[in-house]
Amino acid sequence: MLKSAVMASMASPESHAAPRRASHPHAGPHSDELELLGGLHYLRDFDEERLAECAAILKRQSFSPGDTIITEGAPAEALILVQSGLVSVQIEQEEKERPRLEAGDSFGEVDLFYGRDNFATLTAVEPTTIFFWDVDPLEQTLKEEDTAIDSFRYAAESQRLALRLSFDWLGEEEVIRALARKDRNVLIQMMSLPIILALAGGAMLLLTFGSGWAWLGGLLLGVGSLLAAWRYVDWGNDYYIVTDRRVVVHEKVIGIYDNRQEAPLHMLLSVSVETDLASRALGFGDVMIRTYTGQLTFGSVNDPHSMAALIETEVQRSQRNNAGEDREVVAEALRRRLEGEAEAEPKPEVPEKEQEPIDESVGLGHWAPDMRFTEGGVITYHKHWFVLLKAIAIPSVILMILVGLIGARLGGVFDFVSISAALTCNTLLILGIFGWWVYQYMDWVNDIYQITPTHIIDIYKKPLARELRKLAPLENILGTEVKRRGIFGLFLNYGDVIANVGTSEFIFEGVLSPNRIQQDIARAQEDFVESRRQGERDERREELAEWFSVYHETTEQKDRPK
Repeated sequence: MLKSAVMASMASPESHAAPRRASHPHAGPHSDELELLGGLHYLRDFDEERLAECAAILKRQSFSPGDTIITEGAPAEALILVQSGLVSVQIEQEEKERPRLEAGDSFGEVDLFYGRDNFATLTAVEPTTIFFWDVDPLEQTLKEEDTAIDSFRYAAESQRLALRLSFDWLGEEEVIRALARKDRNVLIQMMSLPIILALAGGAMLLLTFGSGWAWLGGLLLGVGSLLAAWRYVDWGNDYYIVTDRRVVVHEKVIGIYDNRQEAPLHMLLSVSVETDLASRALGFGDVMIRTYTGQLTFGSVNDPHSMAALIETEVQRSQRNNAGEDREVVAEALRRRLEGEAEAEPKPEVPEKEQEPIDESVGLGHWAPDMRFTEGGVITYHKHWFVLLKAIAIPSVILMILVGLIGARLGGVFDFVSISAALTCNTLLILGIFGWWVYQYMDWVNDIYQITPTHIIDIYKKPLARELRKLAPLENILGTEVKRRGIFGLFLNYGDVIANVGTSEFIFEGVLSPNRIQQDIARAQEDFVESRRQGERDERREELAEWFSVYHETTEQKDRPK
């Protein structure tokens, strides 16, 4: 349960930061309001009757485009629930606008929980309806259920951590819903050995100061302190993230590897929690997320049941959004038929992207050492230049040695070989080694990876040999993973991008900026899925319009006097 001091800080003035025109308690709950409250993961144990009681407390207010909903720096007085519309989130010190709030989003958990002022200004972008849940009734409601107040705290802690961190791999409008590290009890366990070493070393240093064994105490103290610092940083570099699009496991060990696994929300099969006796007593556990390709584990997170509930809420919300879009298609088709538009509008051509042929010449024959370029809507990647340097290192060194030998002979450094013989032999060797160098460069140029509007492609072609081309449809990609290993991989920002396709793996090996390539794959998938969905909606709209037309004609024939 929340500490009383924290809850006392959630005091509520009577007026809101922004002027509330026509703000009033809701007269009676409707299905939309119940669905909005049911989408809050911290109210997951509330039945419909209790949700209806909560809905009756809410205050509704409508905003026009450009209206300020709350102002940054004003006292936080209510939880904000967006019923409809679009809301911008702007922090004064940040030039870039944060992801916008849409229908079903909430705002204010972190400010209310920690008793802070509003950290951002909210402005309506389009006609928007907001429900305000004032802090006093909110506090009373959350106190009725332990899981509610614990999950509210979890949401507030996640948002506070997300505000302090920045991830360059997030999409343009991608919103972090939950962000967690391993539980602090895990940190204590990790720190126990180095602390013992440091304490033992410090004690030994004091007891043996001035003797021959003082160095050992100093060594133990230094090793323990360095190990403690390294483990603390290592603990702080692992994150478990839930966004409105995917779940992500981000693990990083300084100087060794940087690994990120992710799976789209629509690829999740189930979410479960695993704990043992000790972890249950300490309030942490593992969240197991099963996907089509295996399992992602949020290991040793605090309050795992709240995290699992939040993931399930996001999956359900994504499903509801898709269902809502389908309902809009039906409503639009009916409206058009009733207004006589269905027959007047020509049937749109539905793009069959999966049937489009792939131009196999795109990206080939590009001899410039570009590691990423776009041509004809296809993004092509070469391997990192460090991979090229490793391939041409030996022939380059030999070429420099041969050129140096020619210079040395011409300069008279040695004379046991005639100049003509030295020039002839070295020139022939240089031509041969240069051919080897060119072969390695051509091999690097011809080894490419591509993202098209419908596929990912791996093209492997040895010079003067056959070409091997592997393709995988975007729709079959079930998840992606990024691996950067070793000091060179981390420092030079190159590594592998692994796409899970069915039970197999499709690897973009040794590429520059694997995080960006993972984003490119995710963006291509989203565009493909949205295009296909739009095509399906258009087909369904026209099909429904035809049904309504036939129904209308049939009813007219029945009503026509014989």
